[in-house]
Amino acid sequence: MGCFLEKAVVVRRLPHRSLHVSVRLMVWTSITFCLVPVARAQMLTDGIYAVVNDKVITSVQVNNEAQETEKLLRQNFTGEELFYKVKEARLNVLHALIERELIIQDFKKAGGFIPDTYTNERIGDIIRNEYGGDRVAFIKTLYERGVTMQKYRDEIQDNAIVGYMRNKNVVQTVLISPYQIEQYYQQNLRLFQQDAEIKVSNIVLRKALFPSQKAGPDGKQITYDPQEEIAKEILYKLDTGSDFADLAKSYSEGSNKDEGGELGWVTQNGKLAIRSDLWPAIAKLEPGQHTDVITTSDGFYYILQVEDRKKSEVTPLEDVRAQIEQTVISEESQLRQQQWLDSLRAKAFIKMFL
Repeated sequence: MGCFLEKAVVVRRLPHRSLHVSVRLMVWTSITFCLVPVARAQMLTDGIYAVVNDKVITSVQVNNEAQETEKLLRQNFTGEELFYKVKEARLNVLHALIERELIIQDFKKAGGFIPDTYTNERIGDIIRNEYGGDRVAFIKTLYERGVTMQKYRDEIQDNAIVGYMRNKNVVQTVLISPYQIEQYYQQNLRLFQQDAEIKVSNIVLRKALFPSQKAGPDGKQITYDPQEEIAKEILYKLDTGSDFADLAKSYSEGSNKDEGGELGWVTQNGKLAIRSDLWPAIAKLEPGQHTDVITTSDGFYYILQVEDRKKSEVTPLEDVRAQIEQTVISEESQLRQQQWLDSLRAKAFIKMFL
């Protein structure tokens, strides 16, 4: 597209300077005459949300672009919070429309235009791919949307302009060197740090719903949890050489009991994170060692055994080079785009009324 526009359709026109200035003065005189005496509230009533040089952005444009977002907001928020969320959404849309208009105006100011042949081919592709070649169905859809054919053609041309200008001023200007990738890697090593992993198995018992009574050493009745007694019995059997997997199959109430209590590899953080109150108990154990009985606040007894360990390490650069390259390209593109749009704003007259 960029090459096509560069070679085939970007035409420069050089109008007489004095005529150009006169026309601009007439336009601004008209706009000033209309806008200056009108209060802010009246601006919104009249549907003017912004002026970009000599182009007006209306409330209809903003509302049409924001309606889907507003629909979602109304499903999740109410009252004052909804009011501010909707206002923020409309403001974001307005900023986007202003940027779009600045890009289009910059293209046209340079004398560029989109040929009718491109627009006709694009419409033909849409009718063929989205409407099965049925032009009547296509026209009917435009009618139901309240969109004229000319407006639809303008949208296609504007989209082509924005895509071409972004490619020319942002995408084609971003070149990433191996040094930048290596520098990003060194400055962000923590992002590529693999947490220590521990392969564990567990035995889980749920606390009894009701405590039991038994005679203590002094003959007095004491309250105890029979499930805790079972957990201590399991611990004794482990300490005297019983197999953890066999005990898990016999006693555990966990969903993994049939697998001998295997949990697999766990970490302290991230997707594989084990619950935080269990990690300290296994963090320093070596393979083959088990914890004491761990009582949790949500009503369980745990005994865990470490089966294997992987030390924390940094992922090699070559394994993440492609990932880093895409990240750097994205960051650089955002920076270039912001600089480009800032330069367009600096040369433009922009007045917002929202």
